[in-house]
Amino acid sequence: MEENVLNKSIEKDEALSAIPLSERQHWLTPAMIFGGLEFTIPVLMVGAMLTASFGLTSIFWILAIALFVFQWVGNAICGYIGAKTGLSSSVIARTGFGSTQAKVIVALTIFVVSTCWWALQTAVASNAISAMVGIDYKTQWFTWAIVTVVIGLIFALPSIIGYSSMKWTDYLAVPSGLLLIVAGIYLSLKNTGWETIVSWSPKPTMTFLAAVSLIIGVNVSQWVISADYTRYAKPNVKDNILIPLGIIGVGFPLFYVGAIMSVGVGSADIVQVMVKLGFPFWGFLILWLATWTSQLVNNYSMGLALANLLNVNSGKGRALLTFLGTLLAIGIALAGILDYFMDFLYMTALIYPAIAGVIFVDFFFLRNQQWVDNPGWNWMATIALVVGTLFGYYTQYVNPFGLPAVQSLIVTGVTYYVCMRMKARIVPDRFTPDQWKESGYSAGSSESV
Repeated sequence: MEENVLNKSIEKDEALSAIPLSERQHWLTPAMIFGGLEFTIPVLMVGAMLTASFGLTSIFWILAIALFVFQWVGNAICGYIGAKTGLSSSVIARTGFGSTQAKVIVALTIFVVSTCWWALQTAVASNAISAMVGIDYKTQWFTWAIVTVVIGLIFALPSIIGYSSMKWTDYLAVPSGLLLIVAGIYLSLKNTGWETIVSWSPKPTMTFLAAVSLIIGVNVSQWVISADYTRYAKPNVKDNILIPLGIIGVGFPLFYVGAIMSVGVGSADIVQVMVKLGFPFWGFLILWLATWTSQLVNNYSMGLALANLLNVNSGKGRALLTFLGTLLAIGIALAGILDYFMDFLYMTALIYPAIAGVIFVDFFFLRNQQWVDNPGWNWMATIALVVGTLFGYYTQYVNPFGLPAVQSLIVTGVTYYVCMRMKARIVPDRFTPDQWKESGYSAGSSESV
C-alpha cells in the first residue's frame, strides 16, 4: 500500500507539464515551502557577516529594505507567473528565450546554481552534525565525508519523491526551526549580554547598499525558481502576494538572530558560533532539521531544471535525474565549496536577475500573460541577458554602486523590450508578439496554453 502511494506521488509530479487547476492548493502550502527554503544556514551566516560592519539598528533597516521592498516584489511577480501558467521556471523561459536557449542557458544555470547551493548547505550541515558528535571537521576529513554523504542522501529523499512529500517535511521542520531562533537569542543574552549586543557599533567595512545587495544575493534565485512551487498555487493576484510571507516571516528573524548570535564571538562560521555559545545537542539537531527544508527546495528545482535540459517529462524520470544530481552535489560538497561562499553569492546575484528580467518583461509586456512554447533560440533574449549581466558585473566589481542585482534585472528587461521592438519592425519572427507584427507572419509550430 505504501509503495503504491509512493509511486503515485512520483508519477504525478511531472517536470514539463502544467499543473491542472484541480490540483492547485491553498496559498499557505507554497508559503510554508518558501519558509522552509529561507530556513537555511547561509541566512544565519550572512546575518553574522553583517555584524562585522553594522550595529543591530542598521541591520534592521538593511533587512527591512532588502526583504520587504525588493525580495517580496520579485517573489510575488515570479510566483504569479508560475501560478498563472502552472509551469516550472525553466519551462516558462521557453517563451522568451526559445526552447533551445531555455535548456542551454536557463535550465543549465538553475541546475548549476541550485546544485551548488545544495552542496554548500550540505557541507555546513555536515559540519554541524560533526561538531554535535565530537568529530573535528577541520582535521578528520574522511569521517566528515561519511557524515556528509549520509545526511546528503537523507536531505534529498523527499525532493526525489516530489512536491507532496516536501510540503509535509516543511510543516514539521519550520516550527521546529523556530526553537533554534529562541535558543539563539537566549544563549546570546546569557553569554554575551544585552548591553554588549545593543551597543555593538563596529567600524564599517562595507556600505549600506552593499549590505542590502548581500541580502538580496542570498535570495535572488527565488526571482526565477519561485514558479517551481507556485505552479501548485491558485492563479490569482492575492494569493501570490501573500505567498512570499513565508520568505519574509522566516528570513527576517533568522538573519537577525544570525547577527545577534555572532556579536562578541567574532566569527561568521555559524557552527563555531553555536559551539562558543554553548548550544546543546538538540540545538545542532534542529539546525540540521531546519536546513533540510531549504535543501528540499534546492534539490527539487535542480531536478526540474535537469529534466527540462534533457527533455524528460515523466515523474519517474524527474525522480531519477534528481537523484543523479544529488550524487553530483555531494561530490561538490566534499570538494570544499564553502571556500568560495561569498563569490558564489555574488555570482548568483548577477545571473538570476538577468534571466528574471527577460521572463518578467516577456510575460507581462509582450505576451499579455500567456505562455507560448517557442522553439529555437531567441537572440534578442541572449543580447539582453549579456547586457544585463555585464552591467551587473560592472556595478558589482568594476565600479561598485547601487544594487547590482536590481539594476541588472531592470537593464536586462529594458534591453529585451527595445531589442524585440526593433526586431518586430525589421524582421518579425515566431518570437514577435502577434500584436506587434506588421505583416501576416505565422508563428508556425508555436503552441499556446
